[in-house]
Amino acid sequence: MKRVNDELSSSLDQSWKNFAGAWKNSRTKASEKSIHDLRVSTRRLIAILELAKALSSDNEIARLQRRFKKVLKRMGRLRDTQVLLVNVSRVPRTRLVADFKKSLIQREKREIGKIRVKLKSGRKQKLSKAVDDVRSEFGSRQTKLGQQKIHRSIERVLTSRGNELLKAQRRFHHSQPVNEDLLHEMRIALKKFRYVVEAAQPVLGEAAKERAREMHAFQQVIGESRDVEMLRTALEKWATKRGKKIAIVPALDRLQHQHDALTKKVIDSLAGLEQTLTVTLKPAAEKTQAVGVRTTEPPKVDLKPASSG
Repeated sequence: MKRVNDELSSSLDQSWKNFAGAWKNSRTKASEKSIHDLRVSTRRLIAILELAKALSSDNEIARLQRRFKKVLKRMGRLRDTQVLLVNVSRVPRTRLVADFKKSLIQREKREIGKIRVKLKSGRKQKLSKAVDDVRSEFGSRQTKLGQQKIHRSIERVLTSRGNELLKAQRRFHHSQPVNEDLLHEMRIALKKFRYVVEAAQPVLGEAAKERAREMHAFQQVIGESRDVEMLRTALEKWATKRGKKIAIVPALDRLQHQHDALTKKVIDSLAGLEQTLTVTLKPAAEKTQAVGVRTTEPPKVDLKPASSG
């Protein structure tokens, strides 16, 4: 019992440590990598707070989650700009493309200036205090609940997130023609489920890491498709505003072909995603109960935490 409690609390501590380091790097450099790392560490904190919220009646946990979501939102425009800069190499270099890239570089500089203001040390200190308060309540609450109640609470979170993913996956799969909004919804649902699985790994056992890796691989395929479409849309909008759309049509067509190929890859991978969700996760310890992920109609994910015995 103590082992599970300690590991969940340690996960919260490590997540905060990673977040604090990424915050510092982003405030100093605001590079593509540092901003990416800060967004990832923020999502991991939100996920473990979701588990903490399931184990507690403390309303402050939900408020803290919302504060971290605001951190994500503040970085959104800069992150999108940096992704566009990384992917503009997909477009054959022409004078217009070079001008487009220059406009992105200028936008990135403006957004970096803004993000450095938003990442004030005082804001991080307030978040640190709130995380400390949650950790204290989180630890004492786990001791009172007992192992079975902890497992049931975590299972409810996993089931809820898993159901959301399966529903999003099926909505996208049945959309004709392919709906970009539904693809994005599926990607967000996949992220949330994957991060919760990773956060619950101390309870689920080592096999959960493999499931998370498989989900991450699929998430990357979707992300690449979205990045190409985002680049195509941004380039078209930029060229149209300058009356240069006709000149950029060959580049837009090239990006459209790339996007179509990636979307097909996503669709072809859907069966693999569902298979990943239906694979049984077996805890390493012999005395633990099986951890399963199965689907039913209506969609239901049964991802049960392993006992620590």
